[in-house]
Amino acid sequence: MLALVAVLLANADGRSGIALSRLVSARSDRRVMVVIAFAAFIVNAVIAAVAGAIANGMIGQGVAALLVALAMLSAAVALLWRMKPASDAGARDASPVMLAGRMLASQFGDRSHFLIGALAATSGAGQWAAAGGLVGWTLAMLPFLAFGPALAERRAARNLRWAAAAILILWGLRTALGAFGLIG
Repeated sequence: MLALVAVLLANADGRSGIALSRLVSARSDRRVMVVIAFAAFIVNAVIAAVAGAIANGMIGQGVAALLVALAMLSAAVALLWRMKPASDAGARDASPVMLAGRMLASQFGDRSHFLIGALAATSGAGQWAAAGGLVGWTLAMLPFLAFGPALAERRAARNLRWAAAAILILWGLRTALGAFGLIG
């Protein structure tokens, strides 16, 4: 459940949903593109979850909590940092295999997967962190798929992005303070 909420908040800017919405609107094989996007996320989530579960046996809970705090704070910074949308150069004409490789590589180390790995490191239950992350990512992406990329420029979406960043900052700071034993 923590992974679901954390990944949902971390993707409040709709970056993934906007990219997939643009890709789906530019191509005729829409279902294939959606399957490729989900498969790329799942592969990277499983890699992050396995790495987190392995780290759970190697590091202490205090270090794992600091890793979670770092993941949350970096996700908040990513939400507040205005980025240009990724270039869709060649997306219309690229083969599905090339786009699959491109999506797999572009999602590697993404804030969602960093959160999944960090949360898996705290509990060792990587499969649940990956599943929760997938649900959170999907829920964050749905409004942008349904209403298009223009939704991100609306005032309510910007306010939601700032609120999500504030929650992640507070959550990350509380986790870091707890890791040092400063709060219970």
